[in-house]
Parts: sequence; structure tokens; C-alpha cells
Amino acid sequence: MSIKTKIEIANNSRLLKKASKELLDTLKAQHVAEEIVFDIHVGFEEALRNAMIHGNKLQPDKKVKVEIEITREEVTIRVEDEGEGFDVSRLPDPTVDENLLRDSGRGVYLIRYLMDEVRYEKGGRSVVMKKRLKKKHIDGG
Repeated sequence: MSIKTKIEIANNSRLLKKASKELLDTLKAQHVAEEIVFDIHVGFEEALRNAMIHGNKLQPDKKVKVEIEITREEVTIRVEDEGEGFDVSRLPDPTVDENLLRDSGRGVYLIRYLMDEVRYEKGGRSVVMKKRLKKKHIDGG
């Protein structure tokens, strides 16, 4: 089994939610465990939001490209914006005292925490996230 999807999303939060719902519905149809679906859901929405807000600067003429591949073993998601990119190593650590109360800056940290593998490509314009899957036992065991 391998399910592949490629879409382009305009900088619109309604489209973000629609793409997220489609991914969640697909994962649930594949009987992916709820806690894994939750992690993927949060990581995916954070990556999309970061691409729209920080990458594309909310410019309505720019798009976010999304590629998703679901296999029996893992989900791989690539989110790519049309922005200038960024150096992930220069982001402030959101867990140190002086950053705890900041309004933003936790998305990249959260994605790394929730996903099994995360890498940034194309000068920070693209994030590739992987999450290993454990299937629910349909017999309840």
C-alpha cells in the first residue's frame, strides 16, 4: 500500500483546515492509531501555518506545495513555501526562560517533538517530516 498526494494551497486558513481534514480522514481510514494521527495532525498544521505566515508572509498570491506519502510503515510529508527560507539553527530555543512567554517560536520545536524525523531543505523553504505508523488492532487486542 502506498497513497501519494500532491496539492498546492493558497495562503488561506480555510484551505489549511480542509487539507488537514483530508489527511486525517485518510489516516483514519487506514486504521492509524489515534495518538499517531494526533501527532501528524498537529505537526502538519504547524508546518502549513509556518509556511503561510513566516515563509509566504501571508501574501495571497503565493502558494504552499504539499506532498504526502502514506505507506504501511510511515507517513512522509513535505511542505514547501515560496518564501526566502530561513536557517533553522538560528531560531531561539523556546524552552529557555527568556523565550517562555513569547507569542511565537514554538512551531519548529513542536514539529521536531511530535515527528520521528524532520529535515529542512531548499534553504529552509521546505520541511520534510516523517512519522512511523503503528496500526490499531481491529480486533481490540
